Amino acid sequence: MGSLRHGSLALAACFAFGVPNTANAVQPLRPVDACFVAEDQTLLVACRRSGVILALDSDTGQLQSKLSIGGDVVAVEALPDASVWAIDQAGNRLVQIHFVDGKLSTGSVIDCVKSPASVIAAEGNQLLVAGLWSRSVTCVVPTSNDSPAHRVWTCDLNFSPQTLRLLQPENVVLAVDAFGSQIAYLDAATGQQLRQTEFYGHRIRGMIDDPDGKRLIVSHQMLNSAAQSSNNDIHWGMMVSNDLRWLDRGRVMEADEENFYKDGHIDPIGIVGQGGADPNDLVCTVDGIVIVPLGGANEVAIGHEEFYELARLPVGINPVAVAVDSRGKTGWVVNRLDDSLTKIDIGERSVLKTVRLSEGWTPTTAELGERLFHDASLAHDGWMSCSSCHPGGHAVNERADNLSDGAYTSPKRVLSLLGRADTAPFGWIGADEKLEAQLQRTVRTTMQGHNTLTSEQVVQLTAFLESLVPPPPIVDASIPEVGESIARGQVIFQRQGCNDCHAGSKYTSAELYDVGLEDELGHTLFNPPSLLGVGQRGPRYFHDLRADSLEAVFTEHKHTLDQPLSQPDLEDLLTFLRSL
Repeated sequence: MGSLRHGSLALAACFAFGVPNTANAVQPLRPVDACFVAEDQTLLVACRRSGVILALDSDTGQLQSKLSIGGDVVAVEALPDASVWAIDQAGNRLVQIHFVDGKLSTGSVIDCVKSPASVIAAEGNQLLVAGLWSRSVTCVVPTSNDSPAHRVWTCDLNFSPQTLRLLQPENVVLAVDAFGSQIAYLDAATGQQLRQTEFYGHRIRGMIDDPDGKRLIVSHQMLNSAAQSSNNDIHWGMMVSNDLRWLDRGRVMEADEENFYKDGHIDPIGIVGQGGADPNDLVCTVDGIVIVPLGGANEVAIGHEEFYELARLPVGINPVAVAVDSRGKTGWVVNRLDDSLTKIDIGERSVLKTVRLSEGWTPTTAELGERLFHDASLAHDGWMSCSSCHPGGHAVNERADNLSDGAYTSPKRVLSLLGRADTAPFGWIGADEKLEAQLQRTVRTTMQGHNTLTSEQVVQLTAFLESLVPPPPIVDASIPEVGESIARGQVIFQRQGCNDCHAGSKYTSAELYDVGLEDELGHTLFNPPSLLGVGQRGPRYFHDLRADSLEAVFTEHKHTLDQPLSQPDLEDLLTFLRSL
């Protein structure tokens, strides 16, 4: 799929519904996911910020019913048994959705894993739920006539899972990293982790079966630490590539690193002059046609493996999901950042209509900054957006060779942006005293953008970045024994002098320190990154990812330690760090 073409654009209609345009400020619904129900007659749409589920006529897009379930709705999933579940990430719950006689209502509610991100069906009426910030996968059983909903097992991971894929008949579930490159293999019956492999790519957003069930199709990006953020390397798609990868299902099950990609192939999304930034969740029709939203390009790509081409249709701002009817003829694209849906004709490769959910809504400064953060037009040829390396404002567990330290040949780990407000200076060597300066330099030298940011764009991006809060801690301080361990760990943190560098409420400082590390350019002075959310940044640590775990920072690399810690002290220190 190396060459691309734009399909025809036939806007048959563009209309709006929802909150009327009044003197009061209209709030966006923020659609994030959709699925077909009622024999493809109805489209259900999950709206994140508003905690709303919408039911639309799948032909016209007209509103049929609206249901507020509250919370932070991140997905709506129609499972093979015809049950429909909405995921409330803030409420840590699954909410069953019914659509009967044209009306939406709620059914069972399951309290599940912290920060649920996705749900799939397993054997025996069981559901498998990925916990993003809890770094776990949980198996639950919904309420039945015989028993209430209950948890069967939970498997803790060393990364944040988002996508889940059940492989049968082996009954193995793949838990896929939301940010980096890890894939864990779990026994779906017991929750036992069988093995873990590192995928050649990051920001893995889709993993689906092809029509004959012999291969998995994966949408992802690849950040190449051997490439540089030069105009040439970005121009040729060498630094950041956007890809569809076909994997032989048998090879995936074997998880043999040498043969993992054998009998498969990769197709780039993008050509020179027209990158395809940020492929999101994808679908494959019964005819083998793949549809993938390109979140940074504001397009949806449609193509077939055998034809080696993708039609690219312009849709709304930051398309993140697409729902396709059972015949594979019609799809609805969910455009997250302009509160719209786009209906497409898959066979004709054309846009049929756009439905706007919040007429009269005026984006705030931070919301405009969020659009820029996901806008690949800031980069040379549209190969990447800020979100490519910082999905969700967090970070891929990879290194990038840019000019943040003044020269190439010293790739460094991408830093999380969550909770980075008021943590200047910025970058591993503290090159920028102000966030505004770092933004300008990032667009100019890391993304090789053709234009500098306007003062208005800098204000907007700054407002968005300053709105990003740290991720929640992994450990639960409300558990008495955990709280006691945290308290002991804090004493050890201070006794070891960790707070000399990682000081104050942000656990950082403005100075540069020699902590026994050196990069390829000879730098030995580094600015300490904030430790807020440090437990969510693994599995690897340090500027060059030399530490394989947070524990290895102290056991193998003896970071700032004169003497090794006892095992109890080490465990308490790690618990404290994971509580930040």
